[in-house]
Order: sequence, then C-alpha cells, then structure tokens
Amino acid sequence: MATLQEALIMAVDSLQAGQPAQAKHICRQILAVDPENGNALYLQGVAQAQMGRLDEARDSLATAAARAPGNADIHLNLGRVHLLAGRFQEAEHSLRSCLALAPGHGGALIELAKTLSSLGRFDEAAEVALEALQSEPGRSDARAVLSDARREANDPIGAEEHARAGLRTAPGHPQLLCTLGLALFQQSRIGEAVDALTGAVTGDPRNWRAHFNMCRIHLGLGRLAAAWHHLDQGYAAYPDGPFAGRARQFPEPRWAGEPLAGEQLRVWQPYAIGEEILYAGLYGEIAERAERVVIDTTPKLLPLFRRSFPGIDFIPRADPPVTKVAGITRQCSAFDLMRWLRPTEATIPARRRYLAADPSAVADSRRHFDALGAGPKVGISWTSSSTADTGKSLTLEALRPLLGLPGVVFVTLQYGDHEKEIRALRDRHGLVLHPPGDFDPFTDIDGLAGAIAALDAVVSIPNVTAHLADALGVPTVLLTRPFVQNFSLREGRSLWCPNIRPVFRETDDAAAIGRLVDAACARLRDVLNDGAA
Repeated sequence: MATLQEALIMAVDSLQAGQPAQAKHICRQILAVDPENGNALYLQGVAQAQMGRLDEARDSLATAAARAPGNADIHLNLGRVHLLAGRFQEAEHSLRSCLALAPGHGGALIELAKTLSSLGRFDEAAEVALEALQSEPGRSDARAVLSDARREANDPIGAEEHARAGLRTAPGHPQLLCTLGLALFQQSRIGEAVDALTGAVTGDPRNWRAHFNMCRIHLGLGRLAAAWHHLDQGYAAYPDGPFAGRARQFPEPRWAGEPLAGEQLRVWQPYAIGEEILYAGLYGEIAERAERVVIDTTPKLLPLFRRSFPGIDFIPRADPPVTKVAGITRQCSAFDLMRWLRPTEATIPARRRYLAADPSAVADSRRHFDALGAGPKVGISWTSSSTADTGKSLTLEALRPLLGLPGVVFVTLQYGDHEKEIRALRDRHGLVLHPPGDFDPFTDIDGLAGAIAALDAVVSIPNVTAHLADALGVPTVLLTRPFVQNFSLREGRSLWCPNIRPVFRETDDAAAIGRLVDAACARLRDVLNDGAA
C-alpha cells in the first residue's frame, strides 16, 4: 500500500499528465485517511479547477489556504479560480496574498493584471503587467496582458506597440496576435486586424477570444456565414467565454436553434443599451416561436419594450442576475437570437419600425417642436462619453455647415452637459440648438423615444440615439467610420438598420471631417426631400 507521501506524488503526476479526475480520486483517498492533509486539499482544488468545477475548487483551496497560510502557490491557484469564476475582488485579495509571500512572482503578477483589467482598473493592470515583464523580460504572456491593458485604457497605439514588441521575440504567438488584432480593430484597421486574428486562430484553434472578435468583424462587414462560423468555433473552444461566465449562471439548457414549440425561453443581456435596442428587432419573431419568452433588460428600457412587445415578459436586468425564473425550460443570450434567426442575409426582413413610442410623449414633443417655428425638425447627437470611442465623436464647430442649413430646425438629442459648447455655437455663429423638451435623454429613454418619433429626421454618430431612431422608423443620417460592427455598413446602407443612411469619415484630419460634413448636408437634404431614409 502506498504511503501518503507516495500518494501525493501520484496525484501530482496525474495532474501533470492531464488526468485531473484521477488526481482528484487519489486526493479523496488521502483525505479519507487524513482529513487535515493540506497538500491533498490543495491538489484536489487544482484538479477540480482543471475539471471546471470552480465552486468545489474554491472550497478546497480556501480550506487549504487556511491550513497552510504561508503557501504562496495555494493563494495563486485560489486567485486563478476566483478570476475564472468572475469573483474579481476575491481574486485580487488572493493574488495579493500570494505576492506578499512571494514578491515578484511572475505568474501572480500576470493573474493580478488580468484581474485588475476585469475590475476596470486598466492603468493599474498595465503597471502590474509591466512589473511582471521587467522581472521576466521573455514572458510573452506578460507582454500580451500589458498590450491588452493599454488597449482597454483607450490606448490602442500603445497596445499595438507592446504586441509587436512581443511578436519580435515570439513570432506567431497566438495570444500576442490576438491582442494585436484587437488593437488594430480598435483603430479601425480592419484588414490588418483580420490578418492578426486569423494568425491567432491558426496558431491556436481554441482561442475563443480571437474567434469571437472575428465574428464581430465579419458581422460588421455583413459576412454572416463567416461570422457564424467563428461564433460556433468560439463556443466550441470555450462556451462561457464571450460573456465572462454569465451563461453558466443560468441553470437551464442553452437554446441552440431547436424548435421552441411548448418551450419557455429566457433571454439574457450582456450588452450595452444600443445593442439591446438592435437585438430587440428579433423579439417579435422569437415570441411567435416559443410558448413564453422572458427577457432581461436594462430597467430604463422596460416601459418602451413592454409597450412594443406586449406578449413578452420583461424583467429588470440585475447584477448579479436573477438566475431562476419559474417555468423556464431554455435560456440563451440576445446575441444567440441573431445567430439562429438570421443565419443568412435573406432572413433579414425589410421592416421599417419595431418599437412603439408613448403616444402622449410623441404628442407633447410635436407641440414643443411646432413652437420652435416653421421648417423640418431634425435631432442631432454628436459625441460619445465611451472610453472605447475610436474617434467617432465630433464637435459642434466642425458640424457648423450642417447646423446652418437654411430652414432646418435642429434639436439636441445629446445626453450629458454640453451647454457651454451649445452656447458658444450660438454666440459665435448665431446657430441655435433647441432642447428636446423637459426630460433627461440619458435617464428617460421613453421620453427620448417620444421626441425622436416626433422628428422629421435624425443626424447622429454611432450610438444609442442612432439605434433608437432606426427602431422607431425615423430616417437617420449616420456620421461614421466605414466600419461599425453594430450597423454593418455597406453600399450606402446598413444591413441591420434599414432607416440608416451612412456618410463616411475616413480619417480625423480637418479635410476629411469637412468632406464628411459636406456629405451629411447633401444626404440630409435628400432625406428631408424624400421623407424617408
């Protein structure tokens, strides 16, 4: 019979051989004889983590850490488990405990950098990743994490530089190619991004992140077959990957396109409001297929969605989400709806409107707009507060030729405090942007929808306003770069949004922006003359 020490060695050998179930079995036998054996608890936790049983792994490793608080490796692996499970604050605590015991530990520094990025603390993440790289200059994974942290901090040029520096010492490294592709994507260098991401999935076919971003790019280009191919590959590689573990929070089987007769489907949202509005164009169809549909949504969209889709149960999205709803038999993300309801371009209906504004809000807005004087009423949104804004925002000064179109009454649909910029436009040039009414466009989406529905047209950068205007059937001139994922622009139109008519901005120099504004003036005149996008 093997001694306990020999059994521990066998468990380690099993883990190194990629046999976590065998390692777990050995550890259970050890713990049956010696329940206080911290090494067996530690190895059992590692085995459970490799098997994807994260809650069990957390319990085993936490108990092991309590019994051997001076073991840095236990804290490191507990931090990794917390990170995989999306428990980022707990991950930070465990990883800092590891570093207190083993300062400069490269693996712990890299995991901590990932954790800080997940917490949105991107500058700190970059500093920690740089520390890991300084202690071990040859670590490609440290360079990749540093690159990604810079990209998340809205420094795609710095992210590109770090990725390319890593690739000079590790050519073809899949993780570095992936981070390079994302940095290029953020700079709208789409062809180069595709090349880098293709290299990432060639080198590592299970690189789910590269697959999902290839899906995003192909969707933006309107290449549905290629997009769904990469989506399927991403799911096969790491089914919970694109949604940071949200899928596993729901107990029901995931819907994969099967018939839904007699089924009760839960649809959950990991997306921003603009995307929620885009995917709402699929809600009516999915409601016709299932016995019952329950959809999580941002609370401020509830009045608009409930009015537009009275046959669907909408519940406010929470974080953490409500994981159990009575009667549900299937669940999926809103993005899955697009995957299964829009397999080809031929399945996209030529619908003009799918959201219904509050009639009383529309009437109030029309009275307000009529009081502004004669002429068509056009709403405008020109800037974004997003840290991921890759140059889509404009200034009112740059838009001055558009705002000076004779006979057109412009109404601001911009959220946030822009009174100083609006006042400067009036004082310098005599151009007036009128308020949309007595509501906050950021907090009162129903009020904003009522105002948009009462307008003759909208001019907007790619944001929530543009999605909302399209969904309400209002002709919209989109001021945009040639590639925008959520609109899929080509041949002067949007694949997903039939009321959108884009005008393109190739670069950020003054001449290019001038050409953009001139094109917007011409396109808005056409829209107002035709009465449709």
